Amino acid sequence: MNRPLPFKGFYANRDGSVLKRYWTAPKDCKVCPMKSQCAPNTKCKKIIRTVYDEQYLRAYGRQHSKRGKQMKLLRQSTVEPVFGSPAQFYGLRKIGVLGKAGAHKVMLMAAIAFNLKKYLKKGGRKPSLGIFRTVMDAFQGYLTIFCQQIRSRSVLLKAL
Repeated sequence: MNRPLPFKGFYANRDGSVLKRYWTAPKDCKVCPMKSQCAPNTKCKKIIRTVYDEQYLRAYGRQHSKRGKQMKLLRQSTVEPVFGSPAQFYGLRKIGVLGKAGAHKVMLMAAIAFNLKKYLKKGGRKPSLGIFRTVMDAFQGYLTIFCQQIRSRSVLLKAL
């Protein structure tokens, strides 16, 4: 009663995750007046925790702090729509290219287009011509590389 459970060792689960075991000796539980409430159907009290329990608790505390909740609201309104909206509304649930590099380019172009649309929709300050030139140059560069890769794949496929 009111004593911490002693650490008894590490234990590897079937899936390879490492867990910590804590339990009391059955003789200590037998004489404890709280046994009927604490461990009614077992010989002793056992607790199994992950080795990352401290980090989980620290992250949970950060997420549920006032600052953590503010950061979540900010992330939900700025970052997550850039990836969620194209997938949900603009037909990017499936990406029709092969490889991570191609998928990265498609998502990058979609994010650029979405951010431009969002920027223009907000109606902040009027964008300068320099900003549009920079964005269009980057967009044209990615589009050129993307088209070259598609052409090289079609040549390879015809050769096979």
